[in-house]
Formats: sequence, C-alpha cells, structure tokens
Amino acid sequence: MTDDTDQSDDAESTDENHFVGKITQKAILFGPDGDVLVTRVGDHWEPPGGRFDVGETLVGGLRRELREEVGLDARVGPPVAAVYGGWLDGETANPMVTLIYRCETDERGASLNHEHDDYEWVPPETAADRLAESLGERVVRAVERAAALGEADGFADGDSDGTPADDSATATDPFAAVADPYADVADATTEEMLAELAAARAADGPEDLDP
Repeated sequence: MTDDTDQSDDAESTDENHFVGKITQKAILFGPDGDVLVTRVGDHWEPPGGRFDVGETLVGGLRRELREEVGLDARVGPPVAAVYGGWLDGETANPMVTLIYRCETDERGASLNHEHDDYEWVPPETAADRLAESLGERVVRAVERAAALGEADGFADGDSDGTPADDSATATDPFAAVADPYADVADATTEEMLAELAAARAADGPEDLDP
C-alpha cells in the first residue's frame, strides 16, 4: 500500500518554481556631515554598490565594491531593505535581488570608476527624491530607514574606525563595530547580516519582493 500523503507532497514540491538569479548590494552611504552619496549612470541616479564575489562575506563584498566604484572606505551597517526588480543582471537582463545597507564614511570626496558618470553628496531627502525617479518608493523607504537609524544610534558616537563608544552601542547596532576586512580584522558573518536583513524585510512585508 502506498502513502498518498507522501506522493502528494512530492508532486507539490516538483511544481515549485524557485527563484534562480543573482544578488547585488547597494549602500545608502552617509558622509561625515550627514549627506548621502548618489551616483549618476546616464540620466538616472542610483546608490553605489554591486555584486559580491565567491568567497567574500556580504560586508566584505560591499566594501570592495565601494572602493572600486567610488574610491571610498566605508563602514557597513544594518541592512535596511531587500528589493526585487530594481536592478537587472547586465548579462541576462533578468531582475536581481538587491540588499540595501546603511553605510558611513569619514571621507567627503569620491573617485568614480568607468561605471558612473557623476556623483553628488545631497541631503537624505534629496537623495530619496532622486532615487525615486528611477528606482521607486521601495528605495525611498530604504533611505528614510537608513536616516532614522543614524538619528537613533548609527555610527556617529563611535571612533573613526567604526568602533562604538561603549558596549551599549554594540547591543543596539551590532554592525557599528564592523571594521575593515582588508586590514585583517574580523568581518561580520553572512549569518549575522542575514539575520539583520530578515528584520528589515519584516518591516516592509512580502509585497516588496514583487517586481
């Protein structure tokens, strides 16, 4: 005698159509005076960032991308959004899943690579308006959430290397202490970042994964 329940479960699982694609990462990058860096590609504005490589952590990959794209060292804070469809894979034109983080740098200038045409440091409200034109309200919410995190606990009270001023800061913002993985300092683990990402996703709800 066969188990109809098991057969039904197997049939249902074969009908699932799981997402197969790529992940990219972007930074809502705050400068020392609280302005946000936006970069221009053609006629639209976007936050800097890109895909992480095999063997990299999420934090390490984003920090590398920021160095390559805009020439800045940044401290990577908590994820503030996960969106689907905002950016397309350049090889296949398929939509990618994008993780967006609050980041900070002590530098004001930028040195662009060939991927960008221009940059500006602008107030968070202006950054949200510019990004909304090409990327929609989901990215606007990411900017607003990143700005709110900075007002609440952020990195501002820490040392210049991103170390919190006291242990209580670490408790409220576990990524305030993330240091440079390229300087032989321990990086945040992927599991830690994904836990923070899950909390950020829960604030928006499942509709944010719609294209």
